[in-house]
Amino acid sequence: MAVPEPLWSDEQVAEALHVSRAWVRDHATRREPRLPVVRLGGKRAVLRFRPEDVQEFINAHLQKAVD
Repeated sequence: MAVPEPLWSDEQVAEALHVSRAWVRDHATRREPRLPVVRLGGKRAVLRFRPEDVQEFINAHLQKAVD
């Protein structure tokens, strides 16, 4: 069985995207565009993020320059 990549915390995602932790939490739980998240637990779940999902989020929201 392959070992999965470690999941990122909201702090690591915020650092990678150069945004606040609050922005990451908002976009993982209720705002658009939605940031894919792994929820561990119930009502007060711990939020973790797969690095590949963060990269896909970046790619999906990349705006190309218009000539």
